[in-house]
Amino acid sequence: MNIYFDTKIKTLYLILSAIVIAGMVFIMGISGVRAQEHDNEQMKIIKTSYINHVRSLGFTKLELGELIAFREHDIDAKYVDKIRQLGFSNLNAGEVIAFKEHDIKQQYIEEIQALGFDSISLGEMIAFDEHNIDTNKVNEVHQLGFTDIDAGEMLAFSLLEINQTFVDEMNSLGLTEINKNEILRLKQYNIDQSVIDNIKDYGLYNYQANTVIALAILKLDENLIREVKALDIDNYSMTNFLESRTGKKHNSSNDIEIYNELTNVVSKIYRL
Repeated sequence: MNIYFDTKIKTLYLILSAIVIAGMVFIMGISGVRAQEHDNEQMKIIKTSYINHVRSLGFTKLELGELIAFREHDIDAKYVDKIRQLGFSNLNAGEVIAFKEHDIKQQYIEEIQALGFDSISLGEMIAFDEHNIDTNKVNEVHQLGFTDIDAGEMLAFSLLEINQTFVDEMNSLGLTEINKNEILRLKQYNIDQSVIDNIKDYGLYNYQANTVIALAILKLDENLIREVKALDIDNYSMTNFLESRTGKKHNSSNDIEIYNELTNVVSKIYRL
């Protein structure tokens, strides 16, 4: 969030600020030197034999902080093998450290895998534990009608707090038979009655979730109408247009369905 301060600063305040900043820079410089000295001391403590041992586990590119964490958490070959035996491969050092810090139990892992997340990654398992995703939470999502979900989608349902109330609200707005991707996007873009009313005012409401999502991404208003009307509709770049409207780069390969709908929506607006 950008915050702008509009205030009159007196000369004395400027002088004092300069002094404070100079002091802070000096202190930060000292802190940086001390941090480097501390790192050097830590490296001396970590023996070459231990570093080679960690590298032999498959972690060939380790930062000093990770090496220290490995040593402090007593992570060795036996522990790493235990993680791999639980069904996790392609491990990275950060995940192993996080797994040890979370102290995730085998019983919990087996519970999650038994729910259909048998290909869940170690990072996703850690996130499941952090967000308290269990059998009850997964069943709640299934009861909403979304049963074919992977670990990443389950995390999205949990983070966005999608529940029966939200599904019912979307149904009341005419958005029925919504698939899992659509319900996630509808919540992500805060679709509610006011958004639908705005779309209806422009005559663009067709009771299709993807159309509503596309209009929410483009931020339907008078400015959008003017910008679309000014396009050379047969020779414009959708990627550039989206970036100018949203301030973000959009890649069609990430979400072909929505990208195509965005193109359709622009065409509809152009013909208004």
